[in-house]
Amino acid sequence: MNSMGKSVSPPKRYGAYAGLATLLLVIFGGFFLYPLLTADGIKGDVIDCAVVKQKNGANRLWILTDGSLSYISSTKTPGHYSVGRKCVSCKAWLYEYDPVGGKIVRKIKIPYDDVIMNANLFCDGDTICQVSDAYHKNVPKILNYDVNTGTLVGDTASFTSRHPELAAGIVKVRYDKEKDTLLLDTKDGKKDLTYSLQEKKFYPSFPKYLEEKRKDSSDAQMFILCEENGQDTRKLLYSVWGKRCDILWNKSRLEANCEESMRHLSRHYEGLGVKRLNNSIFLRGSIYQQDRDGVIIISVNQVDRKADRILTCVDREGKIKWKVPQNEMFEEMKIDEDRGYHSGFDGSSNKIKVLRSGNLVVLMLEGVGVMGFDYATGKKQFTLD
Repeated sequence: MNSMGKSVSPPKRYGAYAGLATLLLVIFGGFFLYPLLTADGIKGDVIDCAVVKQKNGANRLWILTDGSLSYISSTKTPGHYSVGRKCVSCKAWLYEYDPVGGKIVRKIKIPYDDVIMNANLFCDGDTICQVSDAYHKNVPKILNYDVNTGTLVGDTASFTSRHPELAAGIVKVRYDKEKDTLLLDTKDGKKDLTYSLQEKKFYPSFPKYLEEKRKDSSDAQMFILCEENGQDTRKLLYSVWGKRCDILWNKSRLEANCEESMRHLSRHYEGLGVKRLNNSIFLRGSIYQQDRDGVIIISVNQVDRKADRILTCVDREGKIKWKVPQNEMFEEMKIDEDRGYHSGFDGSSNKIKVLRSGNLVVLMLEGVGVMGFDYATGKKQFTLD
């Protein structure tokens, strides 16, 4: 009551409630309504991509994105405090994109029960395969879709049923893109069972797989970046040839100091040889794609806390075909260590992926987007982000 003896109601909080309601509408409206208004675009953070060549020779780009509404959750209990990611409407989207027509051909929804972790996409014969590891409520997934129709033609159950080694069921699955293998743990205690996708064959462990690969004495040639006089920030491009097993066994030694190492290796490995291909120095360079036609390297313009990345295509003779500067790539590829680990060199390098199929070069930055370039000229063809 006030001084006059009249009852006074507490002040109404319509403004605060209206503000909260508006915020919720913005969040959920943006998540659920925006996709309906922009149905022709790629939605969600890019996780991975793969290029598939059609029967008519045309390329199709498959893109996996995280379409979940994710948020940070914190839990406080006496003596304990934890922070982690959670999601609402947990799902991935699998898109098939036509780079020539510039349109999405199909969109496939992949439901999840929790945050998507360690997911990969790759071509496996006439199918596109999506693999993701177990995480909290999520079980391991191995899904195969027909590249021509998008029809689901295989799942985790059908994969395990074909292989007696997995009869007990699987609890973990990881894809090694460098080796093109699956590593699986089973419910009966087997760890790191290694499945070669190229050979369609199981090895009892990853070391056993490597041991077998090191017996491959077929002739091979590859490109490597070697340190200049032991300086790991200055890289030189070399071509290496010889028996595949000899190259794989000595690759790290050659990368440390190519010509000096060869003075010793040539006496022990018959047919092993190296050749420096050009005079270019690739600062903090890494090879992201190579084939018989040449190599694609990503380097930086300077060794500093802040730097721009450069995409360089070199042919098999060492001639630079083209370069793409930072301002024609994703802004997020810039190195800025003042912004944190994921903007630094080490934190961002493993988020980059480069693929080539015929005259198409694909550059992907995880969490950001995908770009396409013409292999002959380096001219940008499309950007999806």
